[in-house]
Amino acid sequence: EALTDAQCAALRLDTRQQRMDSTQLSSNIRTYSRLQLLVEVLHRAARMLTPADQERYAAQLQPYLQGTAGQYCYRLKPGSYAAELERLGQCFAALLDAWAADYGAEEAYRLLQQVFHEHFSVAAPETPTVITVKPAEELSASSLQSPDDLEATYRTKNGQGYRGYVVNVTETCDPDNPVQLVTKLQVAPNTTDDETLLCSAVPDLQARMPLEILYVDGGYNGPEATQTATTAEMTLAPTAIRGGQPDPEQVGLADF
Repeated sequence: EALTDAQCAALRLDTRQQRMDSTQLSSNIRTYSRLQLLVEVLHRAARMLTPADQERYAAQLQPYLQGTAGQYCYRLKPGSYAAELERLGQCFAALLDAWAADYGAEEAYRLLQQVFHEHFSVAAPETPTVITVKPAEELSASSLQSPDDLEATYRTKNGQGYRGYVVNVTETCDPDNPVQLVTKLQVAPNTTDDETLLCSAVPDLQARMPLEILYVDGGYNGPEATQTATTAEMTLAPTAIRGGQPDPEQVGLADF
């Protein structure tokens, strides 16, 4: 940013007009099935055990540690997926309880605990404790996508699924400038709303350079963006509004 600010000054660029847009940034991670992800996390947790504990829990872990997580899923018989998820939930619960005292501070343990609560429900204080598999539609978009990238999230946009991040880009756009420069880059989990990114960017941009008009698409509209623009005494120029496409046979709000 310091280099860009110096370039803007040296090139005498007019920064009062800028535009902002975002795009999806994929994380370089394997696309796991739900069961494969859980087994992979269990593999990572098993590696934290001492040799003595690896031997102690060998019988519980043995079904899941024969080969890779992908190989485990490949060997399953058709129709057994749901039952395997239920068994894995019971296994997770037992191991989390058994390992808490010795391994509770380990990252691999916390990851095992995280995915357990993301994928399973515990009906406590019933005896015995009832553990059920959460329906897929109840899984949060912020749930773990890969043990190799703990911040990557899941988002569906225009009917396509993405695992990773959103990158938000702001650049100068005055037509009289000899060149245009990117003035700000933001990267966040892809569940982050465009409006949130705008509200975070504007105060910093105005502290660095004059900014009077910001062109955005409809995804940046909202009460927080409006308040940010008002506070900054800046014009927010959206190219569309949020919401579904209006019925062409009826008079809609946009017509007014």
